[in-house]
Amino acid sequence: MKPLKNITIIYSSSRQTSEVLDLCENFLLSSGVRLVDSISIKDLARKKSKILKKSDLFLVIGGDGTMIASIRELHDYEIPFLGINLGRVGFLTDIYLKSIESLSNIFKGKYLKERRPIYKASFSERNQDIFVNEVVIHSGSVAKMANLELSSNSQRIYNLKADGMIISSSTGSTAYSYSGGGPIISPKVDAICLLPMFSHSSSSHSLILPNKQNINVKIKNKDIDVDIVVDGKKKLKYSKNGLEVSNTKKYFQLYHPKDYNYFDACRSKLGWALPIENLRND
Repeated sequence: MKPLKNITIIYSSSRQTSEVLDLCENFLLSSGVRLVDSISIKDLARKKSKILKKSDLFLVIGGDGTMIASIRELHDYEIPFLGINLGRVGFLTDIYLKSIESLSNIFKGKYLKERRPIYKASFSERNQDIFVNEVVIHSGSVAKMANLELSSNSQRIYNLKADGMIISSSTGSTAYSYSGGGPIISPKVDAICLLPMFSHSSSSHSLILPNKQNINVKIKNKDIDVDIVVDGKKKLKYSKNGLEVSNTKKYFQLYHPKDYNYFDACRSKLGWALPIENLRND
């Protein structure tokens, strides 16, 4: 793989990062790597510039939220991302401070490359946004159900009465969708998951579709204020034509250490196959 010589650091604005930032900047300099810029995530939107295009890598310091915000702002640069994890879980930021030395091998070109799709949630040209993890449709209040009509590529799937719907990418399958009981989808699988939220039907389960298919969700009852939340942050305004979810055919690229294993992350972060200890038969 190609060595990485020019690095831009993007760091969390919600965590104590000054010591970690100094550590990373000094490590870059000692590795013979050029620091292009160092930018707080809160300043990223207004500080995007031509100089960033000279980067070989965006090194993101924080949690998955910082990584997702960085991807949303910078994916058009077509420059890969690598994450240093300061968060609690972190499926997109997989290098911990205790193993920061692994950056040396990565800078030398010893890394794994991964490409993941970016999706769009749209009502109109002026009322749309991209998402990395998920878009959530919610009735807007507790215990008030929405009548949802789902279709894909103009073919009706079903009508459903529920609090809402989580539409997630395979990247987002370990995020909000997982909390709602949705399946974990390998990031190597190009798929979209539809997960009803508190459905009024015992036969309602998650549905996985190819990500080449467009999905449309309409709200049939009119006496309801619907919330549309994209990647846990931005809200869209619902319109009667329904929410259209589609693949943008754009991608973001992640770099990982050579020993990266997605299922290691699942085991360690989600507690897969942990032994039942100190079990007592009281």
